[in-house]
Amino acid sequence: MLRSPWEVTYKRLPFHRYQFNPHLSRDETVTNILVKALTVFPAPDFSLCLSLLPPSTLLLAPSKLPGPGSNAPSSEVAEAVQKLSTLNTLLASADYSSFWSTLDSDDLYADLVADVSGFEELMRVRIAINVSQAVREIQKSVLEDWLNLRGKEFERFVGEICGWAVDGEIVKVPLNKENEAKGTVVRENVKFDRTYCTLLWFEGALTSSQSFRD
Repeated sequence: MLRSPWEVTYKRLPFHRYQFNPHLSRDETVTNILVKALTVFPAPDFSLCLSLLPPSTLLLAPSKLPGPGSNAPSSEVAEAVQKLSTLNTLLASADYSSFWSTLDSDDLYADLVADVSGFEELMRVRIAINVSQAVREIQKSVLEDWLNLRGKEFERFVGEICGWAVDGEIVKVPLNKENEAKGTVVRENVKFDRTYCTLLWFEGALTSSQSFRD
């Protein structure tokens, strides 16, 4: 199955230090780790990284910037975190077309992902993995929008990297354990032995009680 070559190892992340020591944080390190966390969606890596950051990092700074020597995060890193959170939200909702259009809408996004080699290819791989787990056929035009690829680049990615077949306007995804439709039969094995004995005992007790009253 397609897999991302990058995985988060939380013991190596400096975020646990930043949580209680904001003065140790480095803006570039924070944004680079968050960008890398995006490449393993839908795993909750990005949300976990956010939870380890100081709360002030998640909010845009007020109109005035922190003064010299201040431990407060800069408005730049707060804005970067918010923009990356927007991308994460789009990925979590499987709005892949909007993800690509948002990524291309601001030069800041290009600056944020520049240090992560092959970011766009990694994102396409993750999107393809999610598609392969959900469907066995998909419209070519839809998949082109989701992968942000056209023409020969699209055919190369789908054929060589994914191993899928393009049949006219349909892209066929091979059968796997995730996208295979299987009927399920739910069976409940309820034993009434003890319940039946208990009901008989209560019935006998009630009968005896009525007989005694009579």
